[in-house]
Amino acid sequence: MKCWRITVLAVSLAVAPSISLAQSAKTKHPAPAAAAVPRPAPEFLWASVNGKVRRLKDVRGQPVVLIFATDPQQKEFRKQIRNIDKVYRGLAARNALFFVAFTKETGVITGSNVPFVVLPDPLATADAYRVGDFGIAVIGTDGNLDYATDRIIPGIKIINVMDNSYATQSQERTE
Repeated sequence: MKCWRITVLAVSLAVAPSISLAQSAKTKHPAPAAAAVPRPAPEFLWASVNGKVRRLKDVRGQPVVLIFATDPQQKEFRKQIRNIDKVYRGLAARNALFFVAFTKETGVITGSNVPFVVLPDPLATADAYRVGDFGIAVIGTDGNLDYATDRIIPGIKIINVMDNSYATQSQERTE
């Protein structure tokens, strides 16, 4: 029985190395660490209009919609764009940013009012997100990968994910 208790103590110290023994002796309950993002979205880069290299972490505070497709004419991509166009006003009201990674052929996105940024290194981004020929990811304001799928989804689903993001749920639990 004593061995079991010692093992648990050793595991507890290994899991929480940020709490020193001196700290735990001073206080019975150390201050809780800042809530970590449970599923951080993989980083990606692009160039802004003025040529400055930007990163996903630079737009923290805004929800991000990231679509992966083989090219602008891919059937699934065109259908997903139509679904987003239907709710674009609602997404714009949430200050959503839109990115696309074309993994085989690049091109111009036509027939849409959505201001997409085409990523310059789509294969690396697709590898980081582990997607194939088509996929969509919704990244919350805190940088959490709130939703990812390889299927076409209705635009309202994107709004629902943004409205019920990890950050929103965490905030509601603390109130």
